[in-house]
Amino acid sequence: MDDPSPPMSFSFLGRIAKEEGFEVLVENLNAQYNYKTEEDIIELIKKEKPGIVGVHIFTNAAKSSYDLMEKIKPFCEILIVGGPHPTICPEETLENGADIAVMGEAEISFRKLLKALPMKKSLKKIKGLVFKDSEKVVNTGHEESIIDLDKIPMPDKSVHRKSDYIKIKDEVNNFGQILSTRGCPGRCTYCFSLFNKRYRIVSAKKVFEEILHLKENYGITFINFIDDAFTINKQRLIELCDLLINKKTGIGWSCATRIDFLDQELIAKMAKAGCKMINFGIESALPNTLMKMQKTANPKWYIEHSDNLLKWCAEENIRVAVNVLTGFPWETAKDMKDMQKYINKIKKYVTSGFYGGILQPQPATEMYEKYAKEYDFETWWLNKESIFREEYRPFFMTYYHPYWDHLHNNFFNFEKDKFKEIDKLYKLMGKWNLYIFSKRRFKNPVAIFVVFQGSFILSKISNILYEISPNLEKKLMERVKKFSYRFKFRKGSKELN
Repeated sequence: MDDPSPPMSFSFLGRIAKEEGFEVLVENLNAQYNYKTEEDIIELIKKEKPGIVGVHIFTNAAKSSYDLMEKIKPFCEILIVGGPHPTICPEETLENGADIAVMGEAEISFRKLLKALPMKKSLKKIKGLVFKDSEKVVNTGHEESIIDLDKIPMPDKSVHRKSDYIKIKDEVNNFGQILSTRGCPGRCTYCFSLFNKRYRIVSAKKVFEEILHLKENYGITFINFIDDAFTINKQRLIELCDLLINKKTGIGWSCATRIDFLDQELIAKMAKAGCKMINFGIESALPNTLMKMQKTANPKWYIEHSDNLLKWCAEENIRVAVNVLTGFPWETAKDMKDMQKYINKIKKYVTSGFYGGILQPQPATEMYEKYAKEYDFETWWLNKESIFREEYRPFFMTYYHPYWDHLHNNFFNFEKDKFKEIDKLYKLMGKWNLYIFSKRRFKNPVAIFVVFQGSFILSKISNILYEISPNLEKKLMERVKKFSYRFKFRKGSKELN
């Protein structure tokens, strides 16, 4: 997966490390222009002999992270892990080479840890850590959530190399991510949040200060708020919009949010304040699924309100992205056909793409706890064989069917008809995404048609080739995939010197 923007976790923790007197080097192998390999990282660690090496672990990548940790462990004085997976399975990470696991929000724990390590002080009084003491596992319990987010230092993005994320002028905005809230009051059965369920905000004034900082120091003209549900606190949203309107910053911005915390009046206000795109976590239009995933207790209102939000955004010229999540065990082939009808109904309003995925049950969620034993996917992140044998992903996954691997993981042993209809659903959304991709990057109707049809046909050819032979697909399509990256940005973007 290619990350267009630097991870915020390293920006927050990198600042803390620098403040505590440490030199900081961040290597994100997923960064879109970081062409280093695992072997390069191993050689780097051998050469630099760092005092502390930190690894951020997602559950989906736990196995590959453990493989890397095993290779670098001999050259690390202290190996620290953090992120979602160490928060859920801290002892497992110790078994796989970590010296210390940091759980949950790490700002407080990490700072205390960095103060203690050089002095060789005991770690037992530092909350949020799991480590071994004389072969005995010590879990100090979770650190309390940070309530006043204004007290957290502004993230330091200078710890990231710009060259890993920026090649052309428009990509400067890749450094424009802001995390302005933590937590979510939702109780969705499929979701795990590192920030727990307690919703907290950065004040409108502090958010505005960060916007100005990014504009002045990086030349940012567009901000992407990466909060799970940006619009929940209505008063703060109005205050921030007023600041953006009155100060005339000229900054555009995007956000993601839930359906139940937005209305027509707010959308109009957001548009006036420079909002250009909203990603809606609609997830489903199936009443049974909406209730069982605990998205809403009133599916009829939810679906109607979702339709209204899409129309209101169109009226205000705000682009829309929609998250769709399927693959639940109770869903049927007919349900997937109904979802296809729903996508065809709303796609004219979806001007920034369909996203989401097919359910990959995460540990510590209700979906995992309820079904892992029944469907035999306990600790799947350790036991399930990877679909891919190498880092390369086929061309058709780039734009047309990015969740193909989610489908083929098939945790719930879908019946043949259901599998087929899920596949159709995501290809339907992928085809629309290809159209949007073409339309946003070219103005000439002929160019739009040629690029759309060409990329669609090539994606289908890639899919067929991959089913015949993955090696054949790579041999014939890898250059096509690399060439397609030239069209990632709108016409007129200029290369940076």
